[in-house]
Amino acid sequence: MNIACGEAVTLRDLDVALACGQRDFLLSVGTPSARHLRTMKGVGVVLDSAAWPINNPHRPPFEAWWQELRRWREGPGDFGNLAYAIAYDTINNPQQTARDYAATCGRIFERAPDQPIVPVLGFGQSPETLAWDVEVGWEGMRPDLVDSDGTFERPLIALGGLVPQRGSKEARVWVERVADVLADLIDDGWEEDALGVHILGSTLQTYIQPLAATGITVRCDTSTPAQQARVGDMALKWGYTDRYGLPLPLLRRSRFARLAFWLCRERDRLGLPWQSPDHAWLEELPGLTPIVLHHQHDLFDMPHTSAVTRPRPSPRTLFV
Repeated sequence: MNIACGEAVTLRDLDVALACGQRDFLLSVGTPSARHLRTMKGVGVVLDSAAWPINNPHRPPFEAWWQELRRWREGPGDFGNLAYAIAYDTINNPQQTARDYAATCGRIFERAPDQPIVPVLGFGQSPETLAWDVEVGWEGMRPDLVDSDGTFERPLIALGGLVPQRGSKEARVWVERVADVLADLIDDGWEEDALGVHILGSTLQTYIQPLAATGITVRCDTSTPAQQARVGDMALKWGYTDRYGLPLPLLRRSRFARLAFWLCRERDRLGLPWQSPDHAWLEELPGLTPIVLHHQHDLFDMPHTSAVTRPRPSPRTLFV
């Protein structure tokens, strides 16, 4: 599971996430969070183009997005902490998304065959096109889909446009169609490792389960913990539990404590290990300087009030 970090996420929020055991993040290009985690070893980053919310006024133009991706490159095939980048897509505008992706592919073919881009299939678009993408990708005709060394280590596709659907019947049926196409490809002899999917912006089990049932690797991201931390008491009234060792009075006076609570709760729900940060540290955090470099970051070794490791998901069902 990736924690999605928009512009409202502060560097101290990232410290809280690290203290809870989070090491994988989805970030918008050019944000302070992206620059912060680019220099920190021990974390993994997925970059997106800030397509959400729809008509985001702070979204970088296509050219700025591309140039920022290239800055992560440390050498041939080496992008440091960057696992992959989500293609430049426009929600509810598949024509513009297709034009921008065609431009992206042109640049990959011309001068950046190692750029780790994951294309987006938007809600409502035909999943049946995935079969063709896989066929031509493995024939060496799509460096945008296959890594420069001939392997397929990043997802085949990212599923976009599902957040506004809120788990609607139409969205569930569409995800099941995607799963059916992938299952057919596996029946035809394709390896599950080549058919991974990243669900953008949602950790709903109704989306995850049909895809995971095929045996592929499923990745997802969410900004829900940060959103619920900002809401405050309203969210705590229905969601509070003492399971994570964070008392209600502390949560009521500290947004950082609320972020830790909701992040532990989300990781717990997905079967991932979680750990609750020290109470005193959470209260002192507003006056502390955010840590930039991994070797300075004592959160990797700091004591915690509690820690639980849940049974890990099947190796074919990874939440990063």
